[in-house]
Amino acid sequence: MLDAAESLAITVSVTAAALLHGQSQRHAGGHGFPEGVGQRNLSALRSAYLGKGATFGTWTTWLNALRSLTETHPDLVPGLGDALQDKPDDPGIVVDLNALRQERNRAAHGNKPRSQSESALRVAQGAYQLERALAKAQFLKDVPWLLTVSCAYQPRSHTFDVVAHRAMGDHPDFERQTFTWADPVANDTFYVLSPKGPVALSPFVASRFCPQCQQMEVCYVYRADRNEGPAELKSFGRGHDISAADLGDDVRSLPDRRKTGP
Repeated sequence: MLDAAESLAITVSVTAAALLHGQSQRHAGGHGFPEGVGQRNLSALRSAYLGKGATFGTWTTWLNALRSLTETHPDLVPGLGDALQDKPDDPGIVVDLNALRQERNRAAHGNKPRSQSESALRVAQGAYQLERALAKAQFLKDVPWLLTVSCAYQPRSHTFDVVAHRAMGDHPDFERQTFTWADPVANDTFYVLSPKGPVALSPFVASRFCPQCQQMEVCYVYRADRNEGPAELKSFGRGHDISAADLGDDVRSLPDRRKTGP
């Protein structure tokens, strides 16, 4: 239950991060939102990656900091603003995720249930909070993750036929889908399908071979060295550490807080 809560926090966070990162790239091409929108948020994530690494607390803190951004630019991450909003008797998703994070920390530091009745009470409370957080995260259905398989150019229509796996449900049995897009995409890469089209989830999420599992795993970046070297990933499924030499520079190239201004 507590692992599921952390995975949910990561999924919401990296989806938002990818969409913010995609908007900054669109702006560089003359499209998207005004320059600088979301850059400080991305730079905060970069600092976590290049520091001790992203933890459960990193994700909830980062999501909480998106409140003001989603209020002024609700279309940046469709649905996230409502999920973050606290209402009377209806807290936002961060409240429940933080409660589950604190419960995990309690258990990790020796404060585990001491009786069956205490265990049942804490499980019931945690399950209620997780279910409420999941309900708040329903907007993710409208921005699904896709793992591309192939991308083929069609010269007559000047479009690209894309085959991808819909990364929803039980891995690795993802549903296979086909799309026709105006722009090409990379193979074996995760994308979030936004209302404006596909946006790369890299460098936040990647599909990598796990030497321990002997299979491809869905992974997320949690840290990288500040100066050089690979990015370190963890698999969503088992938490195994996987090194990705090609993603280290991509993480370091995220917006730098020292260069984003006030």
